[in-house]
Amino acid sequence: MDFEGVKAVRLSELARKELVDINGGNFWGPAGKADLLIEESSGGIKALVLAGNAGFFGFGSSDEVVVPWSGVVKVGSDAIIIRINSA
Repeated sequence: MDFEGVKAVRLSELARKELVDINGGNFWGPAGKADLLIEESSGGIKALVLAGNAGFFGFGSSDEVVVPWSGVVKVGSDAIIIRINSA
């Protein structure tokens, strides 16, 4: 979709795309399961919040993973490539 001369993607289209970590090649599921952190004053997107791993039968679960918006490498036709820092 073009909006004011810029190629744009609808939120509903983003939600269907798979999230893939460029560092490890791990799939994080569809973007629709992630949350967005939006700055209230500007309305700018600050980060994606991904659910952590559930672990085995609920044990060993990990906390959510926050990916700064600058860590979104590419929005492709089928996937969103993200960079998760392992530090």
